[in-house]
Amino acid sequence: MPELPEVETLVQGLKKTLLNLRIERVDVRLSKIVKGSVSQFQEILKNNKFIRIFRRGKFIILQLEQPSSSYLLIHLRMTGQLIYAQGQKIVVGGGHGQSKDDFDLPSTQTHLIIHFQNNFQLFYNDQRQFGYWRTIKVLELKKIEERLGIEPLGPKFTFNNFRKLLQGRKGKIKPFLLNQKYIAGLGNIYVDESLFQAKIQPTRPINSLKIVEIKRLHQAILKIIKKAIDYRGTTFNSYRDSLGRRGNFSKFLKVYQREGEYCLRCKQALIKKIKVGGRGTRYCPFCQK
Repeated sequence: MPELPEVETLVQGLKKTLLNLRIERVDVRLSKIVKGSVSQFQEILKNNKFIRIFRRGKFIILQLEQPSSSYLLIHLRMTGQLIYAQGQKIVVGGGHGQSKDDFDLPSTQTHLIIHFQNNFQLFYNDQRQFGYWRTIKVLELKKIEERLGIEPLGPKFTFNNFRKLLQGRKGKIKPFLLNQKYIAGLGNIYVDESLFQAKIQPTRPINSLKIVEIKRLHQAILKIIKKAIDYRGTTFNSYRDSLGRRGNFSKFLKVYQREGEYCLRCKQALIKKIKVGGRGTRYCPFCQK
């Protein structure tokens, strides 16, 4: 699933390519991808253009020119992918990887296509069809944003605010970090990596964490997320970033998908994989207390 670094990288690329391009038409090849009326969705986007593109949590948000208080909301979920291309020439690609490097567009997994007047197209592929597109008004956007927690890259993600979020909580630390109403954008990969960096076991009760551990975790989240963005996200299969390049943070992964291998830090124990909050979770039983 694309997480904050992958979505942020994709948004940065879309901002360089899609802004102020006039939309000619929208082909919806699978109606369930669009929330609400498909015909109304197509009518709103036709002859419109995007004047602002940004991210909130894992949401991609594109502000429309008309009406100015309208937005296109995209959530890639598990296997969603956006590809901006002319024919087979890919300019921007990001999201979940395909099983092969050569994209044959549109493919059987292409469920929505935006055609621009410059003869380029924005393709939406989604193998498992969990992602969605939706047009919303500014009040709906505010409600969505209010349901999301602090952005790890935002000014509110200070140590004091992070510590206050944890105060009085008794659950396990990993499910808390994955809960989007507390911290927006963190997902399975980067939570596992952050907890490893902070030397905290994913099953630790939140109220057992010492101040020094909370500080290490706060710093680890910042470090891991920033580094993942610098390296354009994590590559699995043929994931490509917003400039058509492969994300290569995978070479820095210490625990994710390394179960059964020796810990790169302590070299004393094998990385274990367990279920925490219904999610596959990797950790070192020796390093992480």
